[in-house]
Amino acid sequence: MIRLIEDYLNAFREELKGSDRATIQDALSDAEDHLSTALDIELSEHPEETKEEAAKNIICMYGEPEEVAEHYRNVEKYTTPLISSKKRTRHGSSAFFGIIADPSAWAALLYMILSLATGIIYFTWTVTGISLSAGMLILIIGVPLAWLFFLSFRGLAFVEGRIVEALLGVRMPRRAVFIRKGKGWWGSVKGIFSTGSTWSSFIYLILMLPLGVLYFSVFITLVAVSFALITDPVFELILKIPVFDFPEVWWTPVWLMPFVVIAGVVLFLSTLHLAKMTGRFQGKLARTMLVSG
Repeated sequence: MIRLIEDYLNAFREELKGSDRATIQDALSDAEDHLSTALDIELSEHPEETKEEAAKNIICMYGEPEEVAEHYRNVEKYTTPLISSKKRTRHGSSAFFGIIADPSAWAALLYMILSLATGIIYFTWTVTGISLSAGMLILIIGVPLAWLFFLSFRGLAFVEGRIVEALLGVRMPRRAVFIRKGKGWWGSVKGIFSTGSTWSSFIYLILMLPLGVLYFSVFITLVAVSFALITDPVFELILKIPVFDFPEVWWTPVWLMPFVVIAGVVLFLSTLHLAKMTGRFQGKLARTMLVSG
């Protein structure tokens, strides 16, 4: 990429300071994509122009860095996640019981349950990619294969970011990091391996397996116990099936059943609160490791 466009992107990055990091990544990716594509079109349509002249024309049409940055800041106000991760202003008992009507808590619980599946997929793919790449490095195909795998890691990280925004309500990039054209094969390889976001995405994908196992184990256990306590009267009085049969069968006295049901409800509501809190932690982790802005 020629110097004029590099200077424009640097100025654009400066104007975006203070904006959301995900917005910065989206804006820079959009700008690089647009300017690179426009430069190729301009040179093909006007071969008599130099690259510098063509770059000046497309930059003039794209707009001044401060104007474009202001546009992105205005758009950001209307592109907040559908499910907000912000804390509610309720207090006391209304805050505790009101969690049942909070969609962000339910979405966070769904993320925790799905995290085992996504963690297995991410871990399997990354370990397979690293193993194959390391084994093939002695051959000429090894470097391109490693490049493709690391490129796929960034793609998986982008998909995970969309899941995090949809279920955890944390603003994540809506555009993948732009891969510059015209750098040559070796330049593209160095670009992938020298970018910090590539390695942080790789580490995040590896971490998602132990985190996914932890999240799934804890929350599926809490949900199962809550369900068992809430449905205790149905199973024991109607279906004649003991809910508590470990280490030995124990039938709940009828007078105790209302308290068991209340304990189940309280446990389930507490589980939703815990899921929402864990979702905020996971969202911060994802923004730290997956956003390059």
